[in-house]
Amino acid sequence: MNIKLVVKAMNFHALLHVESARKKAKKYFYLEQEVSGLIEMIYNNRNFILDKHLLKVKPSKPELNIYIGSDLGFCGSINAQVDSLLVADDASEKIVIGKKLHANRPNVLLSMTREMFDENYAAVEEQLERSILELRHSAINVIYNHYYSASDISLYKKQIFPFPIKKQAENQYTEDFVVEGNIQDLLLSLVISYLNYEVKIAAVNSFASENIMRQNATTESLKKIDEWQEEELRELRKFLKQKTFKKVLDGYLKTKGFGGNDL
Repeated sequence: MNIKLVVKAMNFHALLHVESARKKAKKYFYLEQEVSGLIEMIYNNRNFILDKHLLKVKPSKPELNIYIGSDLGFCGSINAQVDSLLVADDASEKIVIGKKLHANRPNVLLSMTREMFDENYAAVEEQLERSILELRHSAINVIYNHYYSASDISLYKKQIFPFPIKKQAENQYTEDFVVEGNIQDLLLSLVISYLNYEVKIAAVNSFASENIMRQNATTESLKKIDEWQEEELRELRKFLKQKTFKKVLDGYLKTKGFGGNDL
């Protein structure tokens, strides 16, 4: 197998996806800001909290951590960062996405590859729905590699539930809402939909990160392969030069009546 051709194929594959993945991540970043602001304002509304006592989490409950890794090659550094937190996390309940993460940990509720995540997201949705309807967790977090820019990708742990109250804007939670129907059912539906949205956005962002990192890693690997091949070529030329010199020297010695090994 020609390793260089394999790495070139991986580099080309990453290059094809990296620009579209970056654009998609940026597009959803601004939308996420607006949607998160809206759901946070509704959830933290003082009338809902004081009058309805809706979705009040219990601090004694475990957290739910959702770990998102990469299934692609040349993404070892990305997976290592996520995996380091996963391996050290025994207390929380977990959803593990990515076949290269160590899913054989305590309290793993669900484990799947990235392909399974895309094709069978309903399994994740079911876990999130149970978490909210049964108030099973004190917090829900998503851990993944966040794309900020092509040169700025870092491990990120984001709490997506409950929604923190912004201290500098406490007065914004005093609005009164007119609600038709059962407010609890409506709020539960909004929160569950929002959590699913956040997990999917994290996966999109993670995909952008892993493709950029993969492109960088394969580009560096190709440079290293070229360096190794150049070094091998230099060694080969040196060997052939020595072999040619010895052949010429043997021929010259023979003309002078000496055997090639007489010296």
